[in-house]
Amino acid sequence: MKASCSGLIPEDIILPEGRLLIAFSGGDDSLALLAIASRLARGRCEALYVNHALRGDAELGAEEERNRSNAALLGIPFSIIRLGKGAVEKLAERKSIGTEAAARELRYEALERYRAEHGFDWILTAHHRDDQAETVAMRMLSRSPFYAWGGIRRCDGHIFRPLLSVSKSDILSYISAEGLEPSIDSTNSDTAYMRNSIRHRLMPLISEEAKDTMARIAENVASFRSRFSLKPSFSGFYISYSRDAFLSAHPFLAEEAVYEANAAFGGERVSRALVGRVREKAAEGCGSIASSSLVFMFSLDEVRIYPELPSFALPLSEGFALPLSLSLSYVREDELTLSIPIHSLIGPAIIRDVREGDIIELKGGRKRVSELIRDQKVPYAIVIEDRKGIVCCLTRLFGGRDRLARRFLGEEGEPVALALIR
Repeated sequence: MKASCSGLIPEDIILPEGRLLIAFSGGDDSLALLAIASRLARGRCEALYVNHALRGDAELGAEEERNRSNAALLGIPFSIIRLGKGAVEKLAERKSIGTEAAARELRYEALERYRAEHGFDWILTAHHRDDQAETVAMRMLSRSPFYAWGGIRRCDGHIFRPLLSVSKSDILSYISAEGLEPSIDSTNSDTAYMRNSIRHRLMPLISEEAKDTMARIAENVASFRSRFSLKPSFSGFYISYSRDAFLSAHPFLAEEAVYEANAAFGGERVSRALVGRVREKAAEGCGSIASSSLVFMFSLDEVRIYPELPSFALPLSEGFALPLSLSLSYVREDELTLSIPIHSLIGPAIIRDVREGDIIELKGGRKRVSELIRDQKVPYAIVIEDRKGIVCCLTRLFGGRDRLARRFLGEEGEPVALALIR
């Protein structure tokens, strides 16, 4: 479906079919997108504003009201998701990432959850040509691999970006012609953020023609990338590739696989040396590599990529989140779910990562947990421990097999099903 809006927005804008959830911050770009959607898709779209609680209550309250008013003016239903105070900062600290990256992760999680729960087909975001040029500039300056110059993808899962070829100047002209007043985010002028620094210091020095060229670079690189394929499998809590496919793929695809796994697991940086070492170990078909944010496991069949497991120890309780977004489930998944007679635990019981010297008493005798991990060809395990020792060793989610200590086998009483889930 093509747009025709006062002659200011290019005719090749297309909105996808189905129900549309619009990521609506209230700024120039998302307000223009909302206005276009009100003309082309009224009756099948909704605006969703995510309040990150990163600014003062007064500013955020005024922003919410302005956004609600603009949505009503355009005849679009409007909803708000408010993140808890400190949620962004906690995620940033836990993952050792910037506030901007943490806010983006939580925002997209909120949008996807709302989309799925309310039956929307697409999430529309208002990324435009200047955003694309900024992204290419950022990746050039950060020495990213060339495929990263493909920039922002127009279609990525359930996310669609209809304004990706539209310039910022056209967007500003459009909302001005429509008589719309955007919200102003005070943090957008903070040049401590890399993107804001590029936006305010570098981009004004680049001509409109050069921005078009940078956007075309992104399109061409993305087109080149789409001609090749190295498909990952997602199983449990790791990403895996066929070893044969990994080794026969174009070198840049193997490199991309490592970079994208790092991004998926919240890592900050991957060195070229690590990428080269991964290819070497894949050729050997055995062993492992551990970096600051990833663990690689190699076999003759597979290349597996796991996130690094941080050290932790928490009291055993129901419904709490573990590191890496893992949780303990007390619901029977299948016949392989462990059954533990909780009444037999000698408290206090804790759940934690593996320590040097951990031993579990199995039916066949004592075994070091480190040996169990090695035998199962997984990078790590999570254990539950009470005052008498290791209760169980949980590796199934990582590609292994959960094991229960011998002292709980054949115990009478009502057992509790227990599994590690993501």
